[in-house]
Amino acid sequence: MPLIAVWVVFAPGGVHADEELDYGLEAQRLHQIRFAGNAHFSDDELKRLLHFEEPSWRNFLGIPTYKPHLVATQLRVLRAFYRNRGFHQVAVSLDSVRTVEDRGDVLHISVREGSRTVVDRVSFVGSGPISEERLREVLRLLEGDPAPMDLNALGGEVYLIRELYRAASYLDATVRPAMTIRPDTPGSGYLAELEYTIQPGRNFTVGAITLTGNVRTRDNLLTREMLLAPGDPLYWGRVEDSRRQLLSTTLFRDATILPVNVDTLAGVADLVVRVIEQKPGYYELGVGVGSRDRIRVLGAWGHNNLWGTGRRVRVRLRGSWNVEDVVGNTITFDQGQLNYRGAVSFVNPRVRDSRYSFETSVYVERETRGESGLNMNRHGFRVGTGWSSSPRVTNTVNLGLKITDPVVHPYAPDSLKARFDEIGAQITQTRSLNYAVYIDRRNDIFNPTAGSYTIGTLQLAGGPLGGDHYFFKWSTAMHGYRRFLLGGTLAGRFMLGGTRPYGFSLDAGAEGVPYDDRFFAGGASTVRGYRHNSLGPQVTDQDELDYLNYTSDVLLPDNPARGGNYLMLTNLEWRFPLPVLRRWGLSTLLFFEGGNVWAELKELRMRGFRLTSIPGDPNDPASTKAWDYRWSWGTGIRLDTPFGPVRVDVGFPLKRVRYVNESKDVTDPSPYWHFSLGYPF
Repeated sequence: MPLIAVWVVFAPGGVHADEELDYGLEAQRLHQIRFAGNAHFSDDELKRLLHFEEPSWRNFLGIPTYKPHLVATQLRVLRAFYRNRGFHQVAVSLDSVRTVEDRGDVLHISVREGSRTVVDRVSFVGSGPISEERLREVLRLLEGDPAPMDLNALGGEVYLIRELYRAASYLDATVRPAMTIRPDTPGSGYLAELEYTIQPGRNFTVGAITLTGNVRTRDNLLTREMLLAPGDPLYWGRVEDSRRQLLSTTLFRDATILPVNVDTLAGVADLVVRVIEQKPGYYELGVGVGSRDRIRVLGAWGHNNLWGTGRRVRVRLRGSWNVEDVVGNTITFDQGQLNYRGAVSFVNPRVRDSRYSFETSVYVERETRGESGLNMNRHGFRVGTGWSSSPRVTNTVNLGLKITDPVVHPYAPDSLKARFDEIGAQITQTRSLNYAVYIDRRNDIFNPTAGSYTIGTLQLAGGPLGGDHYFFKWSTAMHGYRRFLLGGTLAGRFMLGGTRPYGFSLDAGAEGVPYDDRFFAGGASTVRGYRHNSLGPQVTDQDELDYLNYTSDVLLPDNPARGGNYLMLTNLEWRFPLPVLRRWGLSTLLFFEGGNVWAELKELRMRGFRLTSIPGDPNDPASTKAWDYRWSWGTGIRLDTPFGPVRVDVGFPLKRVRYVNESKDVTDPSPYWHFSLGYPF
């Protein structure tokens, strides 16, 4: 600090008395920060600790400044950083300040690191019921790590040890750290011995449990979510898990569990469970207009706590008056078709207070498809159960029925009606038994920055269940998240899937799996360098295209992808906030991903995983093939909203395919834009 004062007094032009009084109250322009003597930490690492920064792309919208009277504070920050990393004798000072005309000041900071102190031994006195090996598992400072300057820096270690004892029901355990420092061999620095004296105290049991705040909700709905009962050991981890289970019921806005009436002599503590209830009933109503659906109406009603039992019911209705062109022919308003979807669902989250739920839903819908000249009628239901095998693992099993009934649009041309009869489209049923497991270790389900998420699914259709389609289907998806550069998150996904027909569907080969139940890839949530569901084998036969248009659950464009019986996806995405713009919820990302689907495993070839290829003649071995593993990279923008991130992505395909047949000669577009809501994985 004295050096700054000297520099101000002897600066060119001198300084008047009133200017001295004002010095430090106004910011100075900063051009550069230079370090000398920092052997163990880079300039960038040290600069990130400071509350001011030099010009860079991160603050291109502003002029970097600093306040001279705060420089000494920042030097103390650097000094504390070094001391907590073993450099107890470090000295940090401001050597000089040089002004570059029209650019600002250059700060020269000198660092004299000195010898380093490392941890030589960690020991425990009176650890009691918890083994030394278990204590070492939670500690962050062990032998060989840099030793901190003083005992205050060991607060985090003390907290971790106390939490370990609290989890084992020792609520009043005390931990006293001690540190002894001695010189190592001459010129080799210093060694530190850390010793933790632990007094576990008594292990506690649960006394009375009192419930408060549940006005609409019955007491048994709260007690059944509690993993502790009177007389049980008071394991604090179970207290936290109980709180999470209370919140997962969706009945409460908040829940807290606090120990009261703690009797340290008897080792008993009562628990008070306080909840804040949410309003159980809700409704939705919406009206809209559009070029195809001239009038749209949406209504929904639901209740999350029927008669205080925790059972949930939801009714959702959607209707529209559709006047889209029919096979290219315009129809009038009075010739429009009524489209609708109605669904009713019911959930009993705990059947007879067990861990198993009962879930059922019924739906009916009608959809006009003017481009293909059809009205598609569908109805079905699902009934099943779900349960949690652990706080992080959820399982579901259900039976499903889907009935599809295609009907020719009343204003379709006679030629199409004849074609429909020729194709032989008819009512079909798919009956299936479905199982799914979800293993969720993410730190946040909406915006994860650490942890993992794994999904596995199994589906058996037909066989003893009957129906018109017999096939077996499975998939597994593994997601991983970790914190990364610039305050961002590195997110990854690896997904595999397969499906095979059996029984009487086996005669149709790969086509024995219904179109709607095949795998698809390409688009905003899979491989963003390509159109939605465009990868893999393509439909080129007009008879097959007509049949799929008449019988599938999705509207097909001309010559669509056929879908595949096998799927592989690999995704890697770096999400990070935008400098300055982050205050408005804007962030960006870079991604690299690949994937495809195949009708048969023999189409999966090693040379298909080459990184790039050209969209040349399909007969040229060097050109991209439809069975190639398709890579792409790109970037995007995210806008955080209360409903999740709104995202705009642009993908650049590295392997574009040229499709050539009697009716077309087209190539995959580049780049390809996607607008969507939520994270892709």
